[in-house]
Amino acid sequence: MKHKISIVTPVFNDWDCLQFLISDIGKALDNSLYTIHVLAVNDCSSEIPPDAFVIPKNIIFERLDLVTNVGHQRAILIGLCHLHEKQIDSQHIVVMDSDGEDRPKYINQLLETSKSSGHNKVVFANRTKRSETWVFKTFYVFYKILFRLLTGVRISFGNFSCIPISILSRICNEPDFWNHYSSAMIKSRIYYEVVSTERGERYTGDSKMNINSLILHGLSSLSVYIESIIIRILKINFIILFILILCATFVVYIKYSTTLAIPGWASYTFGIIFNILFTI
Repeated sequence: MKHKISIVTPVFNDWDCLQFLISDIGKALDNSLYTIHVLAVNDCSSEIPPDAFVIPKNIIFERLDLVTNVGHQRAILIGLCHLHEKQIDSQHIVVMDSDGEDRPKYINQLLETSKSSGHNKVVFANRTKRSETWVFKTFYVFYKILFRLLTGVRISFGNFSCIPISILSRICNEPDFWNHYSSAMIKSRIYYEVVSTERGERYTGDSKMNINSLILHGLSSLSVYIESIIIRILKINFIILFILILCATFVVYIKYSTTLAIPGWASYTFGIIFNILFTI
């Protein structure tokens, strides 16, 4: 008996890439025991999609057209909610990008890992090798460091993942997933596991992800943790305030209780301390 899986992939103008992806999915799962349903979420593309795609015989293809552009992350969740509302009979839902950077050959690995975990964990693919420019890689490393500093947690994976059907309802009803899929997964405390994969090359065309997109992507992931970030910043401010009060007390002590004071230095030091106080 064949089990059904659904694959959700957001698309914005990458129609040529989508055709390659559909073909590669068909090849990667050709000898598997799965019936494959591919849902392409058209994020209000400015380029008209082709009238038809070449669909392998083992794939059922569906396109969901959005009337406005909502961005990559929300397009993913709309696709998941669409499947949840239809009450699909799939055992797993795979989320992946349509440009080829999430390689279909790893879908079986995600499915097998989910099976070995008892179908109660979301399985994410961690890209061990990246193929962007050094500028993009530098900003990406900075983003991960900043995310760790502000939130206290690590983020090492993107959207490529496998969701057991039993967890789909929880994801669709958790508001944070509308902002950022992987960041919300960490915060939600849904059980997940990470497997290592290599990042693929784009099938064709240029990547839509540039520095500006990365900054917006980073802000979206941080917005999920906005309460924690505010609390962390307040704690740091109180620590700085306490240190400044100690410094000011020490300056007063040196000036009035010892003979070590240099004329004018106390006023200068107090000026620096008050400037820092007004800054924070």
